[in-house]
Amino acid sequence: MVGIQVQEVMTDKFQKVDINAPLSEAIGIFEKEDPDLILVFDGNLYKGVLTQDLIIRSHLKWDPTKAKVRDVYKPAPVIKPDEDLSKAAKLMIEVDLRSLPVGESKAEIIGVINDMAVLEKVAETDFGKRKVEEFMTKDVVTLKPDDTVAKALATMRDHAISRIPIVDEEGKLEGLITLHDLIVRFIKPRFRAKAGELAGEKIPPFSMPLRDVMIRGVITILPDARVREAIATMRDNDIDGLVVVNENNRVVGILTVKDLLLPISKMTEKEARFYLQLGGDASLLSDFTRERIIEDIKRFVDGYEDLLGQEGIIYLHIRRFPEKFRGVHLYQARMRVVTDRGVFVATGETWGAIQAVHDALRAIERQLLQKAELEKDTRYAKRFLEKLGLS
Repeated sequence: MVGIQVQEVMTDKFQKVDINAPLSEAIGIFEKEDPDLILVFDGNLYKGVLTQDLIIRSHLKWDPTKAKVRDVYKPAPVIKPDEDLSKAAKLMIEVDLRSLPVGESKAEIIGVINDMAVLEKVAETDFGKRKVEEFMTKDVVTLKPDDTVAKALATMRDHAISRIPIVDEEGKLEGLITLHDLIVRFIKPRFRAKAGELAGEKIPPFSMPLRDVMIRGVITILPDARVREAIATMRDNDIDGLVVVNENNRVVGILTVKDLLLPISKMTEKEARFYLQLGGDASLLSDFTRERIIEDIKRFVDGYEDLLGQEGIIYLHIRRFPEKFRGVHLYQARMRVVTDRGVFVATGETWGAIQAVHDALRAIERQLLQKAELEKDTRYAKRFLEKLGLS
């Protein structure tokens, strides 16, 4: 445990909106007040949260001039004011939110707590003196300036990431692209064009090279910088991630808010080594399906603990398509397993959410067994060959 309670760093100032209000009302609050999130209520009862990212992505599904808050909001748990900050960090990772409502119950919301408040407070301890290289992601996916927007979007989808450094042939940093920026500039306009809002306005093509759209003057940090410095840099620039470069400006890592929340979250439960983060259409799953998926992933982690490593996060993005076969929806499960042993990415797509997750798990399993075989680990050689149908 960190030994610091949520109520010590929460704020009692927050924005709220009714679940039946038009989405335009929430958009107005974001434009005027610029909060991290808006709490959604049904009368006096808290129901969930609304973020700017949820609204931006909602433009791909709904006409924002007609949609209501209930079409876009996301359910999120309430954390009690006397909980430890490590519990807040754990919940933020699990539900993929940068802020959480604080209260004794859904009928007694007294404030919100955000990730930067947690990090700044914990950084006052010895945690803040540790080096960036301890927590950064070292297996960095990069692209070149001549690569296209289409390739960037495909890469982000395949690797389940939201930012990619752009580097030259020597690996030196030239720029950065983020999923948020690409959605706003390339995907959202196409949705609006279908609704007739962009008549006569040219939409930039997906074939555009990244050098023409990337962020220049990227904010960076050195691997031997202190965590305290990294947190202050992210806070001062209102960003949730930093590109880590060496003295020669070569990219050596990525440090995000989530990377720093993870070790803090593990202070609450020593036995919790892996965290599962569900996203996408996971909220549409039945309780039975969700619990079955969680249990199946837990068994998978337990079965491959010596290959997966000591700790990590499993990002699972569920997408439900409208197509049905015998009453069962078509699902896609995109899984990204980030551990101290490496990063493993896979996708499963079939009828039924549970089966789609199983297909993704089998693909991850093949990667693990192949890695063990390539490293000449004889304990897994037989199992690897069996998976390939060669024994």
